Amino acid sequence: MKGKGLGDARKLFRARKFPEVIRLLEPEVFRHRENFEYFWLLGFSCLHAGDVGGAFSYISRAHQLKKDDVSALLGLAAIHFRRSENETAIKRWLEVLEEQPSNRIARRGLDLLRRGLGRDGLQDFIDSGRLKLLYPPLPPRVRGVSILVVVLTVLIAAGLGYLVYRVRGTPTSERPGVAAIEIPSDLSRLTETGTDFTFVFTEKEVRQVFQKAKGLLLEYRDNLAAVEINRILLSNAALAIQERARLLKGFVTLPTFDTLRDSFPYAKVAMQPALYDGCAVRWKGKIANLRTARDAISFDFLVGYEQERELEGIVPVSLPFAAQLENGIALDLLAQVVSRAGKLALQGISVHRLSGQ
Repeated sequence: MKGKGLGDARKLFRARKFPEVIRLLEPEVFRHRENFEYFWLLGFSCLHAGDVGGAFSYISRAHQLKKDDVSALLGLAAIHFRRSENETAIKRWLEVLEEQPSNRIARRGLDLLRRGLGRDGLQDFIDSGRLKLLYPPLPPRVRGVSILVVVLTVLIAAGLGYLVYRVRGTPTSERPGVAAIEIPSDLSRLTETGTDFTFVFTEKEVRQVFQKAKGLLLEYRDNLAAVEINRILLSNAALAIQERARLLKGFVTLPTFDTLRDSFPYAKVAMQPALYDGCAVRWKGKIANLRTARDAISFDFLVGYEQERELEGIVPVSLPFAAQLENGIALDLLAQVVSRAGKLALQGISVHRLSGQ
């Protein structure tokens, strides 16, 4: 990773392939705790991909490793501004001006705060995409890489009929592979006999659920689609149909805090974890029994207990990335449901430390 991996990440970053940078670098996070460039690339890829929680964690680490780096300071200032943490944003922009008195981005940020946006104005500023005006400038785009990727994509799509995109949190412009997956027309029967199924469907219902899952995927309602796919996998649908349902599940992509749609409440997921396996949820709560290993972090998540008023449940969580956490802190957690022998667990996608913690 230290050589080729970071070199690949640089090229992908310059080509604006931010989800691919994240996918390449995140599994190696524990090997590069002292590498400024590693955390810089990962942090700003998260920022441009909309994962503000991940961006804050990684850019903060980059700043720790290189205190006078202006780009890291600008990234942190933009995140604080987005969170309405204005005093901290001002502090960061002033630190930038100490290093570079003529820095236009820092002056732009300070000018925005002087004018005062208010809550609605800030949200409009974010929704319009203008928040990126406060990010450090990106390096020149690598056009050769982008063209090559497009050409290869077209060739693969033409040859195979579909292409499965698994870019983190970034939907593709179309999903030709979804339309190509059909229930075989020559299948003699659509259901199996027996009673050892969570859901028992008629052949008509199997077709309806399958088509509903496809339609939801085409609408990028991935969470809802995953539930319908799981419904097929837990049912008496024929094995050939279940195999095609698994192909559909390959299109389900992981969201960011900004792109998540259709989250599910804890009570519903806890009642039937297998039905929500692979779905993303966003829950608030507190950390307990924090454990840090060489290549992962795990803890028990006290769902609904962020204000210590009501404990909805306790769920084991694993994080495949580094984060600055302590027992007892309140989190806004974005995670993927993992059903293990009918028991609920979560794999973290991103975390936001709640204000005041």
